[in-house]
Amino acid sequence: MGLVNADIQVIQVNDPRLQHQTQAGYVVVGESWGARLRLSDPPDVTVLNAAVVAATDQGFLIEELDASWAPQVTALEALNHADYPYTPATAVPQRDESDVLELWRSGCRLFGAINDGQLVAVSALCLTTARAETEFTSVHRSYRRRGLAVAVKAASITASADAGVRIFGTGGAQINSGSIRMNEHLGYAVEERWLSLTMPQ
Repeated sequence: MGLVNADIQVIQVNDPRLQHQTQAGYVVVGESWGARLRLSDPPDVTVLNAAVVAATDQGFLIEELDASWAPQVTALEALNHADYPYTPATAVPQRDESDVLELWRSGCRLFGAINDGQLVAVSALCLTTARAETEFTSVHRSYRRRGLAVAVKAASITASADAGVRIFGTGGAQINSGSIRMNEHLGYAVEERWLSLTMPQ
């Protein structure tokens, strides 16, 4: 990652430069992480399927979304934007509807939890050359702590596994312990930790 801008440097915790930066007076202003899920071949999707069933048992519809859902995805992301924990390495962009439509155009797959026709949770998974990377997972405030984030993320992983993907990536802010627990439940292991550093003004 290296230098993000003139004021912030994002360095992996095991990078030898970290000691030099802290000795020079840099201070930590954010912590973030990256995790990987490596599925066997054939994949064991028992935990993933159970997460989806737990949501459908509550009456939610968990399904892949097509681009006609773009207005609802955009609205949900706008509603939740202030809730994303911020670090310099995990800043979440403000997405308008054209940005959201671009996810489908670029081949990303979006999965949602639907309650009476309303989108209440969404997860976007995008293919890179090496893996499938979760772009974001978002749940309406009124529907949190009901297993919907884990359900939509599990649905996205299962669908991509069916298409032959075996390595998945995700990440976020260290302060978001709920996200880390959710991903560990699905089988992700944190493999990278990053510190955002700046020189005090």
